[in-house]
Amino acid sequence: MKITLHANLDETQEFLALGVFEDDKEVYGGYNKDLAKDLEEALKKKLFSREFGEQYSTKISSLPFRRILILGLGKKEEMSLERLRRSLGKIVRQVSAVKLQKVATNLPALAASARHLSEEAISQATAEGLLLADYNFSKYLAKERQEKRLPLESVSIQWKASAVFEKGLKTGRIIAEAANFVRDLVNEPANVINSVYMEHVAQSIAKTSPKITVKVLNKPDLERLGLCALLGVNAGSANPPKLVFLEYNGAGANAKYTALIGKGITFDSGGYNLKPTNYIEDMKIDMAGAAAVLGTIKVAAQLGVKKNLVGVMALCENMVSATAQRPGDIVKAYNGKTIEIGNTDAEGRLVLADALAYTEEKYKPEVMIDLATLTGACIVALGYYAAGAIGNDENLLASLKEAGMQSGDRVWPLPFFDEYQDWMDGTITDLNNNSLKAKGREAGAITAAVFLGKFVAKAKWVHLDIAGSAYWTIDNDYLQKGATGSGVRVLSYWLLR
Repeated sequence: MKITLHANLDETQEFLALGVFEDDKEVYGGYNKDLAKDLEEALKKKLFSREFGEQYSTKISSLPFRRILILGLGKKEEMSLERLRRSLGKIVRQVSAVKLQKVATNLPALAASARHLSEEAISQATAEGLLLADYNFSKYLAKERQEKRLPLESVSIQWKASAVFEKGLKTGRIIAEAANFVRDLVNEPANVINSVYMEHVAQSIAKTSPKITVKVLNKPDLERLGLCALLGVNAGSANPPKLVFLEYNGAGANAKYTALIGKGITFDSGGYNLKPTNYIEDMKIDMAGAAAVLGTIKVAAQLGVKKNLVGVMALCENMVSATAQRPGDIVKAYNGKTIEIGNTDAEGRLVLADALAYTEEKYKPEVMIDLATLTGACIVALGYYAAGAIGNDENLLASLKEAGMQSGDRVWPLPFFDEYQDWMDGTITDLNNNSLKAKGREAGAITAAVFLGKFVAKAKWVHLDIAGSAYWTIDNDYLQKGATGSGVRVLSYWLLR
């Protein structure tokens, strides 16, 4: 998709998209009287309102565009980067529906007229909204079905030439393309994506930047080092377990690391606590945290983030076989804590436990952030529109929340009270991976984080439960059903803050 700037609305395009605020007094009379009259009639007949999300489609003979879309933008003071993304997403959907590919729009300029959003932030959100909305995972469809949906070819933005705006477009494009890269990985089936495949992807990313080095712990290394929690989860799989590290050196040898740690269960059957029908079908997505780590490292390298990062992927597969881990089994994690397996479907916390403990000892990071499609309880609590955020540092939580609100990849803090801290204690072991205190599913997302917290010694740490935000069963204005790339945008905004 080519995005260009023009001082005036570009009438060489096929499709025109305009916006209207509730408090606008003059509505395009100075641009085209026929359009203004048409819009005035639509408002009188209540075919359209200026409330946010409203849409009106028309064709004006005195204008060269094949279709014109007017979007209601609501109150000017309520304009936000997320509303801009959503409005641009609506445009992409309408353009696709009428099978056109060239668009002119003034929406970024209207967002700027609200006067509380910066030029660079607007341009960055513009690229994100357009590129995320134009995403399409169609590689397994027959050619004739692929051709029914045409990707956007060009978008002309009404904005005077500006180095600041171009910079924001570049940043937004890099972030959105990384998120779409992650969406591709998560949308792929488990007979394509496994631990070996994910390692190869990591190696290919490393080849794009001299600042990235990949290190891998394979099964013999994991056995020698005693990462038995991770090994136990993979015991039933024919695919090998791996702990993959992408070291990004953006700040020099003496700077402390920030560790980004992703759960990479390439398929989660639930093990002997087998997932039921209507839940097991989408369990290819259980590596979304690891995929988000890959996408974030891509962004850091392309934008030259001045930090030292280590991206960690804990890769394995939770399957059922004669060698699979059983309920009641006991394993010892890397940090020496013993764990009784209360439920084989509570496997994500096991692989992250070893990954957190080993990463902290090996890299001594100042900050650790883990991402995981960890609990259905988080979906119950927050739905799809935010990841749960739980951790041991209020400032880190607050900065991630702010990055989430700016990026639209939102995270929302959940409590981590002292009263929860013994809910994962075992009776014959240090810990049980299934809460013995909970009588049902109480505080499931929180108790999972309590378990993870037992494997963090000194680092500032936040756990992001992306179970709901990583894979949607509904459409949004600029995110379709399926993988969303959750984690990439919030972490990229946080790193660039």
